[in-house]
Amino acid sequence: MQIWHQFPFVRILVPFLTGILIAMNIPIEIAMLPLISGILVLLYLMVTLFFAGKIIYRFRWVQGFFINCILLTLGYQLTLENTPMFNPHNIIHQDSLSAVLVQVAEPVIEKEKSYKIIVNALGGEKENRFVKADGKLMLYFEKDGKVKDLHYGDRLMINATLQAVKPPTNPGEFNYKRYLANRGIYMQAFVRSGYWTRIDQNKGNVFKRTGIKLREQFLRILRKNDMTGKEYAVASAILLGYDEHLDADQKRQFSGAGAMHILCVSGLHVGIVYVILNSLLGFLNRKKIWRFVKVILLLLSIWFYALITGFSPSVMRAATMFSFIIIGSSLHRKSNIYNSLAASAFLLMVIDPYIITAVGFQLSYMAVLGIVTLFRPVYNLYIPGNWLMDQIWSLTVVSLTATIATFPLSIFYFHQFPNLFLLTNLIAIPASMLILYSGMLVLITSFIPAVSGIIAQFLIWIIRFLNFSVGWIDSLPMAVSKNLYITFPELILFIGFIVCLVIFWIVRKKTFAISGLAILFAMMIVFTTRKYHQLNQENIIVFNVRNHTAIGFLSGRNELLLADSSLLADDRKVNFHIQSQWIEAGISNPGFHDLHEDCVRVPWIIKKGDFMQFKNLKILLFDSETIIYPVRDKIQTDVVILSENPDIYMDDLTELIQFKTLIIDSSNAPWNVKRWTEACLKLGIKYHDVSTMGAWMAIK
Repeated sequence: MQIWHQFPFVRILVPFLTGILIAMNIPIEIAMLPLISGILVLLYLMVTLFFAGKIIYRFRWVQGFFINCILLTLGYQLTLENTPMFNPHNIIHQDSLSAVLVQVAEPVIEKEKSYKIIVNALGGEKENRFVKADGKLMLYFEKDGKVKDLHYGDRLMINATLQAVKPPTNPGEFNYKRYLANRGIYMQAFVRSGYWTRIDQNKGNVFKRTGIKLREQFLRILRKNDMTGKEYAVASAILLGYDEHLDADQKRQFSGAGAMHILCVSGLHVGIVYVILNSLLGFLNRKKIWRFVKVILLLLSIWFYALITGFSPSVMRAATMFSFIIIGSSLHRKSNIYNSLAASAFLLMVIDPYIITAVGFQLSYMAVLGIVTLFRPVYNLYIPGNWLMDQIWSLTVVSLTATIATFPLSIFYFHQFPNLFLLTNLIAIPASMLILYSGMLVLITSFIPAVSGIIAQFLIWIIRFLNFSVGWIDSLPMAVSKNLYITFPELILFIGFIVCLVIFWIVRKKTFAISGLAILFAMMIVFTTRKYHQLNQENIIVFNVRNHTAIGFLSGRNELLLADSSLLADDRKVNFHIQSQWIEAGISNPGFHDLHEDCVRVPWIIKKGDFMQFKNLKILLFDSETIIYPVRDKIQTDVVILSENPDIYMDDLTELIQFKTLIIDSSNAPWNVKRWTEACLKLGIKYHDVSTMGAWMAIK
């Protein structure tokens, strides 16, 4: 199609991205791939140089074919080169290291019981010699006063056992292993106090080090101006991208109200900075040379903002995106916005192919594409009669178009949708702009305490208003739809349907309407099939929740959770380890019962004392309070679940009970688990250790 000639970078991006996706899903190191790429380049040059003007029109696709093949192989090879498993020098290939030399790559993050630090490996000691290594590690340091003094660029020698990051051990649980792997982190370790030494300081990238120091200085300025508590947490997040002080309740409220993007410094904040500066520097548009000066000033300002946020990945993405938009706009090609976006995405992928797995990257580009494509058609549906209504309508259209483009991804990743997002954004976006304006003024005027103090008080009141508004919206009935779930194939169909619908609305070609209806029909079949399986599912799950017992009984779209009282009181653990399974299974209102209740009776499960009956499956819960007296005939059951460290030996258990499967749940101490598993192997008993083998599931 002729229209593709208007978007050269989009055409380049498609095969390059395809190569990256193939490499991520089929990671096979091909020794001849560089040679194949070279041959393809040579063939392309031969076709271009020796047959230029001689290729008849109907064979014009030959050049395009070679270009696409070259870009695809480059994307594939670049991805493999950025994959640690194919790098022989990566730390994951170094074993038996007595000590590891690392360099702090990110600021120290304080957790509840430890300090978390992302580091770059530099090498290690092996058999009394130093070996070089690279790659990222995630370290957890035992809490002491010295760890707080660590900064970006510090070099440490640590003595700790490196371990592979564990995969999820419960159905539907967040795959933290894959998340870290996409960031190049495969190994982690716990470093005890006294088992590490700082041997050097102020290393690393000078720009990033300067940016982090500036951010820390600005955070101190905020604290000096009486910024504390939730106000300080929001100010540091919106202004400087430092969200470590946000508590769980704040994050929940902002997420439920549809304002979480306000707290994450990204495209919105960089866009606000761009709009402000572009307006202030509008007088430079009069002459060509001054327009060039304006572009330089805009680029420097945006990257300075990225600098003071510590060059966080989200801001780096947004700054790169807007840099290309600024350069493209300076060329006076309005249609070039798609090329600018494609060019910025291409550059980011060249630097790090795995950036496409970042949720922020996906949401940012989808939001901008939605705004760029849909803003004008939606805005033209209503022409306001005055300035105020025009501003409100423009803000509404921006919010609506960005949401249309991103809500399939939001449902896929976050399993919820803020129904009142329009109301939230009408308040939150102007408030965030005021916070950015006044916050920057506080930082700029910090050398005049009287002035910065007055502005800081205004900033505090704006943040309080924002916090109150978000909390109020989140508390409204039906403010958020929760427990939404779609699979990856459903996500692709969902996006395809929206794309067809949007294109049909803009160009009015029935081909896209028919395609959209076909996709909608496919979606209905997929949804119906999944709902049918949910209505007929019958499972029992023994979850892996460290130091706890949790057993789920699933029948259709109903589930009963039997768990110890301490777990039932800990919403955070339940949400992290178990809630995802409910969402995936279509469970909206699970039932809860204390594990030690003597009698539980629902249509699909009966519990009497330590004995349970689920459909035709007999279960005995053997815990520290279980007493079974010797009888002539053994107790007959299908499953025995050992829980809460019962004082029992396998020989005695098999003498008393006849069973098919032994389940050792995660409430038991490691030494007991080791003793029981060794005995099971010796006696030939079929067992499942939940703590090491993951959740046990039986499908009826």
